[in-house]
Amino acid sequence: MAKELSFQVDRKPYLRQPDHPPEGEPRRRFDGETETELNPEMQERAKGVGLVMRRPQWSPNALRAHEATAYAKERGKDSEFHHLAAAAYWESGAYLNDLDVLRGIAEAAGMDWGDLGPRIESGQYRDTVMREYEAAKEKGVTGTPTYMIGGELHRGDVSIDELREAIESAAG
Repeated sequence: MAKELSFQVDRKPYLRQPDHPPEGEPRRRFDGETETELNPEMQERAKGVGLVMRRPQWSPNALRAHEATAYAKERGKDSEFHHLAAAAYWESGAYLNDLDVLRGIAEAAGMDWGDLGPRIESGQYRDTVMREYEAAKEKGVTGTPTYMIGGELHRGDVSIDELREAIESAAG
């Protein structure tokens, strides 16, 4: 949609649960979900944009994934990394705090793990991730996904049509 409507995405890391244990925890079941499937509305929206989404069993601590996102953004690889990480999580339930998983995603996105890995292990991007989290909270972000379009927040499971309308309205 970004190419079709000619806009740029500025992704910001949002650590949904900063107090999440490092090992993660079982993912809670949302309304309409089964043990293995997302609710029908989510499945339909995913299908409509060509995504495969299965209900993950585990909710990871995503701190390291967000740190890798900050690195990817510096190197112009944000979009590639984001799409590969999302696919790994939603299609196969990959644990996004695992360094081996992140290495595979980062390398597939064309990033140098020899440079990125030590930066994640040292916590180089941790303050950046936490500043982005605090800034998002100040703007009223309370969860993911959240989109800011034309200064207005659009929260939650927003349909593609709603996003398109908001983008077109902000551009007009």
